[in-house]
Amino acid sequence: MSPARTILLIAGRETLDRLRNKAFVWGTGATLVVLIAAIVIPTLFEDDGPRTYDLGVVGAIPDGFEPALDRELEGQDADAELTELDDRAAAAAAVEDGEVVAALLDARELMARDLPPTTLHAAVDGALQQLALADELERAGIDEQELGSILGAHDPVTVIDTEGDAGEGDAGFVLAFAATILLFVAIQFNGNSLLTGAIEEKSSRVVEVLLGAVRPWHLLTAKLIALTSLALGQIAVFIGGALGANAVVGAFDVPPATPRVLAISLLMVVIGFTFFAALYTVAGAMASSVEDAQGTAGPLAFLTVGTYMVVIFAVIPSPTGLLSQILTFLPPTAPFTVPARVAMGAIPAWQVAVSALVTVAGTALTIRLAGRLYAAAVLAGGKLTWRAVWRAEPIR
Repeated sequence: MSPARTILLIAGRETLDRLRNKAFVWGTGATLVVLIAAIVIPTLFEDDGPRTYDLGVVGAIPDGFEPALDRELEGQDADAELTELDDRAAAAAAVEDGEVVAALLDARELMARDLPPTTLHAAVDGALQQLALADELERAGIDEQELGSILGAHDPVTVIDTEGDAGEGDAGFVLAFAATILLFVAIQFNGNSLLTGAIEEKSSRVVEVLLGAVRPWHLLTAKLIALTSLALGQIAVFIGGALGANAVVGAFDVPPATPRVLAISLLMVVIGFTFFAALYTVAGAMASSVEDAQGTAGPLAFLTVGTYMVVIFAVIPSPTGLLSQILTFLPPTAPFTVPARVAMGAIPAWQVAVSALVTVAGTALTIRLAGRLYAAAVLAGGKLTWRAVWRAEPIR
């Protein structure tokens, strides 16, 4: 039987076994329910209408103040309700009792508990300035039509992003953050399953029979094909569930993404998951119990968590920095770094190509090496260290 046929047969068996695993099915379902609940539940307690500020008023205010204030608040999805108060003491009492959020005194002072809301403060100032300007222009003999043409004589200033083709602003940041989290969750969600699966195979001794018929790296490659396919299926289910729930409740605006961003992010997620999955499988084969596996997998957990934190706190804030460029070309960190930089439009095409080639080559070498270590660890029995497995006799 050809190696390709052998790999596909083993991958099919691994996929079916995984789909029959109740822990995998229930874990995926529970995670999906939690994700949908996290999107839907907050919307149930949101106030669908604009925020209303109760503003107390003492003394005379300019004519037209209330409509001018509403115009200022309109862009902030808010409005105001004015309440006339007798004097300064009544305003202070109303503010302290929470009857009004702030009180405007003689159109000169704004009284509030601690500080007034920034939006309301700016709107009150803007409304009073507009009315004062209109009065001055009226005294100068300029009517409303002339005033409108004067104020609209200059087009709004256009903002230009110097970071290149990112151009998506906050959307680029959201996509970068999401791509990084996606890979991290995929590794963490499946890491324990990889560990326990390797331990079960080691204890049942079935793997010894398989290694007598197939080469170690063929066996590991088949496992990784099955696990990576299932991980991508999980990711698709999670994304589909989140987008579906959001389409119903409208919890957030989905940021635009170009096909280039999606394609590169998907490629790096696949490569990155395969890279770490190979090492997690070896870590599981080195242990004799779940408790032992947590120790052997400790360096891998440190590497994934450390890379995730560096990307969140160093790469995304400075995607063109020296550290970001170095991490782009290292196989363990590139799958986290490249999608973030691509989403923010902060990486040239040649760096994407070189990083993908380096990461693919590194993953291929890791699978070959991990196959040897995996076979040595499984056949040795008991608990092993990384040094002991590395020194074990090669099994071909």
